[in-house]
Amino acid sequence: MTTDGVGAIPGAQQKFLTNVEALVHQQDLLLVKVLLINIPIVEVEYGHEQRELAIEDLSKRLSELVGVAEVIRISAVLFSIRALDASNPIFFIRQVKSLVAEINVSGRFRFLLETSIGGVVTDHGSELTAKDWDARLNLALMKSTRTGLPELSDDHVATSEQVRHELARLGPGSPPPVGMHWVFQPINYVATREIFGYEALCRWDSPTLGSVSPEIFIQIAEDLNLVQIIDFWTLKAVETAYPELIKRGGQAISINISAQTLGNDHEFFSAVDRILPRIKESHFSLVFELTETSVIENQIDLTMGLIGLRKRGAKIAIDDFGTGKTSLSIISSLPTDFVKLDGSLLQAERPDLSKGLLELGMKFAELVGAEVIVEKVETETDLALAKEVGATFAQGWLFGQPVDLREIPKD
Repeated sequence: MTTDGVGAIPGAQQKFLTNVEALVHQQDLLLVKVLLINIPIVEVEYGHEQRELAIEDLSKRLSELVGVAEVIRISAVLFSIRALDASNPIFFIRQVKSLVAEINVSGRFRFLLETSIGGVVTDHGSELTAKDWDARLNLALMKSTRTGLPELSDDHVATSEQVRHELARLGPGSPPPVGMHWVFQPINYVATREIFGYEALCRWDSPTLGSVSPEIFIQIAEDLNLVQIIDFWTLKAVETAYPELIKRGGQAISINISAQTLGNDHEFFSAVDRILPRIKESHFSLVFELTETSVIENQIDLTMGLIGLRKRGAKIAIDDFGTGKTSLSIISSLPTDFVKLDGSLLQAERPDLSKGLLELGMKFAELVGAEVIVEKVETETDLALAKEVGATFAQGWLFGQPVDLREIPKD
């Protein structure tokens, strides 16, 4: 088998696709790719001969692995594998990972083989071609390269990789992607059910990807160090929306803000300086929500950022309280006006346990001088419990779905 440096082996990829295409509509297939990610370094430090010995050893062992139907070396550093059985993909991928570990533990080579491993299980009832499945397999391999763990492709992985590709094109000054918009979920007084304010929630109905969960695109934006841009867009959306929300009885609007933005985004603070005075003149409050789980690193920048927002006249909320791993001592050191108790506290196994957990949150809020908002209040029972523990505000679908201002006819 000859190769051209670290490039493709002529015809190998097409052979793999041809073999898969012959079977893909007859039976489900487990396809796996193994990428040797540190081979260029190995060649520089230990020479071409040692590199080739290691690759040939891995190739031989992969071919001998129980359950392997076919192994094709696509390039000098990439192997494509078709398994005999697709019923237990996790077990098979673990076997591949263990095989690499055995080579490293054996001490045969003075270096370790570092690999990325991606897999996909095809659906013989699907209209997807071998090339389509190979593209999904490559997405899983790409994710494995980032996470350092074997990855099995599914719709979530495929969507995540496409989202990553689209967001990676963004930069300062970019407009929101097509289909990204903001809706506003009501926050109500517990005692009277009257509107207190709204939370701005980012949504993305992409024309190419469909409805993308915020859990996916926000996390990817953070990974790409682009979440500051989404925070900026959210602030701009609030600037446009708050006059209408005032008409609807709102007294405050809250937006989520990342610790990344608080730490180093001067453009965001400049926008706050421009927008906040006009919001305050309308007797409207701007609240910045920081998730408990994000209160982890760079405490000095985080605290200074929150203090800066407060000095400008904004208010601060700790979101999802009760779900994070951050110590109470760290949270209590932050300037806080609202504590939002996570709705999972309402879902404890026993009603008395839910009540006890909420009461602990209420006590914490009292100690830091903050008011409480109970999240995910969806039933009358939830609201009654929030009222019983003395919470001032509640947020959830009991009070209605988020408001989409795009649906309001313009004058």
